[in-house]
Amino acid sequence: MCDTTELRCQCLDPQCGVEAFHETDVGADSTAACFSNVSLFDCRFCGSRWLYCSIAEEIFSRPNRWYRGPISLKQSRSVTPEYAAEILAILPWYFYGGPDFDTNGLKGSGPASTHLEIDETEVAL
Repeated sequence: MCDTTELRCQCLDPQCGVEAFHETDVGADSTAACFSNVSLFDCRFCGSRWLYCSIAEEIFSRPNRWYRGPISLKQSRSVTPEYAAEILAILPWYFYGGPDFDTNGLKGSGPASTHLEIDETEVAL
């Protein structure tokens, strides 16, 4: 994980692009009215591991929202598409963005909505 006191890696920017990461696909969860794709991201620069979840309605080709949160190697071993939202909810913080939030990336915490309805309380800074 990045030491933010010593190093300011670009993965610590909420608007850091996916090209900064090596992606390992975990799988998809399409059990709700939306499609959620879950991946593990490893930063190409500092090696930090991140949980990445993107959510889209089936009619759209791009995600409506995404979440990216720093996780440990131990946490990454228990990641499944169905469990991703629970892992995000217990993290001290994560980044989120997409058209539903009208942002390319911000920092938040708390429960992450894996459904298309936006809960006004879901993102607390």
